[in-house]
Amino acid sequence: MLKIAKSVEYAILAVKYIHENSHKGSISTKEISNELNIPFDLLAKILQKLMKEQIIQSKQGTRGGYSMKSKLSEVSITKLIEALDQKIQLTDCMVQNPSASDCGRFDTCCLRGPLGQIQDKINLLFSNTTMEEIIQSN
Repeated sequence: MLKIAKSVEYAILAVKYIHENSHKGSISTKEISNELNIPFDLLAKILQKLMKEQIIQSKQGTRGGYSMKSKLSEVSITKLIEALDQKIQLTDCMVQNPSASDCGRFDTCCLRGPLGQIQDKINLLFSNTTMEEIIQSN
């Protein structure tokens, strides 16, 4: 079954929290971790990756923490997924240039074509869905 990784879920929650609390200035990893019940070490790694992709920015010091760098309308779910080195795929063969090493039924599979069309629709949906839409639909 199609399921996003916990790290992607945590990234969405963290970006939402940072955005909604932007009036406070920078938000610490500890605050986000405590408020959203996300393991601190995992969250710290996620935030570093989001910062590297310029989705969020950090401020050092005693009042340091994270704030938004990108507009929510510019941050697609695909951008978050890729920032975390994750993939959304229906089956193992839904990779670029699949081969027999991806699936034992590669040469005789009758599902790859139809599932590939569904995969394309999912990819389009994720790339066209922004964090702004996620937050507004809440």
